[in-house]
Amino acid sequence: MVWLKQGIRQVIRGMLSWASLLAIPLGIAVGLNGFMTLGALLVLGGTLAYFLVDPIMLLLDLKPSDRRSEDQGRQP
Repeated sequence: MVWLKQGIRQVIRGMLSWASLLAIPLGIAVGLNGFMTLGALLVLGGTLAYFLVDPIMLLLDLKPSDRRSEDQGRQP
């Protein structure tokens, strides 16, 4: 069951990482097609997500879970 939760977390993290990466060229394309404000927001949001959110998520993935140690202590 633990490996399923970890797998789901990795899939979600991968999707968010790719979405933040794809938002930048998508924002440039949207801006060139005439929607400059939306394009600028996509580029800004993608950049912030890639350089701020992704490293924070990586650090949280590397941090050992406190709950696991509590669960292991309860088992006889």
